[in-house]
Amino acid sequence: MNRTVIYGLLLALLAELTVMPESLWSAEKSAKLAAFRIAYVSRSTLDMPFIIARDRGFFREEGLEPEFIFMKAIQTVQAMLAGGVDFGTATGTAISAAVNGADVRVVFALSDKPSFDLISIPSITSVAQLRGKKIGISAPGSLTEIIARQILIANKIPLDQVTMLPLGTSDITWVALKAGTIDATMLQIPQNFIAVDEGYRKIAAGADVYRAVQGGLTMTKAVINEKPELATKVIRATHKALRLIRNDKKYAVEFIRGPFLDMGKDRDKYAERVYEAAVGYLSTSGTVDEKLQREMIVTAAQRLKVAQAPAPERVFDFSFAQKVAETIK
Repeated sequence: MNRTVIYGLLLALLAELTVMPESLWSAEKSAKLAAFRIAYVSRSTLDMPFIIARDRGFFREEGLEPEFIFMKAIQTVQAMLAGGVDFGTATGTAISAAVNGADVRVVFALSDKPSFDLISIPSITSVAQLRGKKIGISAPGSLTEIIARQILIANKIPLDQVTMLPLGTSDITWVALKAGTIDATMLQIPQNFIAVDEGYRKIAAGADVYRAVQGGLTMTKAVINEKPELATKVIRATHKALRLIRNDKKYAVEFIRGPFLDMGKDRDKYAERVYEAAVGYLSTSGTVDEKLQREMIVTAAQRLKVAQAPAPERVFDFSFAQKVAETIK
């Protein structure tokens, strides 16, 4: 073997030895990240902060590696109770479950102003025309059902004169509305904008008739007790994402233009509009006042026919969110 070949082999070996420690270091660093699971329910601005926290490394800064699992709202509660996931994002469904006795808590609130609008087929121009019609909701006990009921009550429409059809996520109810399977449905940003631009009608705004926690984080009491540091770290990472959304409009608008949000082909058309709407309702504290907590509990208890509504601490636990809000810069 000549000297040139030997020299080349030595250089290749040296290069490999130089790279290996970095590769091994990266693998070791990744192995130290604690995995956890979040069950999310929509590709909307309400789940956007969690994806941004992942993409910008805020979870990794906390030593965490998230796994996101898409589920129907009711499945998030079932998965939490079964120990399959650590967090859910379907706050309305979790509140109903807790009022009905499930040992779950809302630990972080992304908004106290529902972004859902009641959108109808073009021939229906008012809530009064929904008598004898079908409204698509995500699931019994979900926020979509609660808001739809409150809109009907506010407009003096007897609940037994309207059929609520549980169909799944807003992606599915939007398709059902376009197919004519239902006459109206609750749609949130950005689908409500798209629907109106396509000729469907916004006949009521959820925020006009009802205050509610929409979006956030839910956990079982067992996981809260077992992993209190996990709750703190995930909430802190989420706060960082919310701060980034508010302070870096350029980045947030580009994210909205990306593949996560369900906006069809007209991403450039809706991106800034969606951003402005989102920053208007996304929380700065991650908590809501006790008055709103009690109102939501009473509303759920009445719908579920629960004899005695539970105390707020049986449904909400904002202790982690309050501590993080006080310390985060």
